[in-house]
Amino acid sequence: MRPSILIADDHRLYADALRSMLSPSYEIVGIATNGRELTELAVQFKPDLVVTDHSMPLLNGLKAIRALTKLGLRSRFVVLTTNRHANFVVEVFRSGASAFLLKTGSSDEFTKALSVVLDGGYYLSAQLTCDLANVLEQAGCPAVYGNTG
Repeated sequence: MRPSILIADDHRLYADALRSMLSPSYEIVGIATNGRELTELAVQFKPDLVVTDHSMPLLNGLKAIRALTKLGLRSRFVVLTTNRHANFVVEVFRSGASAFLLKTGSSDEFTKALSVVLDGGYYLSAQLTCDLANVLEQAGCPAVYGNTG
């Protein structure tokens, strides 16, 4: 059985491109274009992975992750964004995400990160200069797994 993914991005063309890229290897259970839709679809489908942008209408991606985590959803979260500020990176992991990727990254890095996260690890974009272990420590995350690209 293929792992399931829910995609959340308020730019529909971008979300559709992600679906096209991922659908050969993953079951795409839906596309959400705002944070409230993300939470509703995640509760409904309980995907293995949620790939979300941070900046979305009605409820941003990090608030949606926190809400879903409080509800006990066991999905793993990948944040795909353009914001590269160090404090924001820590906040992404603190919210419950397992990966932080920049939208300027490659498709190879993206698929590698999904694999690391599905295996229970953490992933930090190779385009960032910060260290994954330090980021996870600052965010209060458990022991380091995975890799930094």
